[in-house]
Amino acid sequence: MARHVQTAADAGVPTLTLGDHLDPIRYAQGDTAGAPDPHFWMDPQRMITAVDVIEQAVSRAVDGVDVAVVARNAERYRAELRALDGSMSLKFNAITEGRRKLVTNHHVLGYLADRFGFQVIGAIVPSGTTLAAPSPSDLQSLAGAIRSARVPAVFVDSSQPERLAHVLAEQAGVHVRIVALYTESLGPPGTSGATYLDMMRANADAIVNGLS
Repeated sequence: MARHVQTAADAGVPTLTLGDHLDPIRYAQGDTAGAPDPHFWMDPQRMITAVDVIEQAVSRAVDGVDVAVVARNAERYRAELRALDGSMSLKFNAITEGRRKLVTNHHVLGYLADRFGFQVIGAIVPSGTTLAAPSPSDLQSLAGAIRSARVPAVFVDSSQPERLAHVLAEQAGVHVRIVALYTESLGPPGTSGATYLDMMRANADAIVNGLS
């Protein structure tokens, strides 16, 4: 993706590095420690800011654009995002503080945790990328953390293999559910993750069911 964006920029096409404008959080551990976490879309409030930034960029950089139409569409989507944020907050209120603990297949829920008051216990792959691989000691350490924190579920991306999550659950020696989320991409048309709003609603429901 970065290569295609750079090619477009080299050809004079206006580009926008959206994450730079959204108060990025940084990875705290693993190979990507200190690097900005790109998964800002897991926080609906940051997505509201993203709409602001995109609206301004399109109105400024696209020749002949109808600024009034852009503004109207942007405000409509901001309203949908505000409603999404509120509905997710209400759903998450059903999870007691002691169970607001997240384990994922890789570090992808930092923004969601920051927005809605969850604690990220760890990730199977201690990195911001799914291309890395955990060592046996990584898995043992995380299994110990799961036992200690009594985490009831491990959340994995719907597009990634679940094998390592099952290995981790076996090492933890406790009953841990494997719950799929939409974190890296939308779902196919007609599924519960077909749009951004749909995928975040589905994620909220899955997290509540996994931790309740």
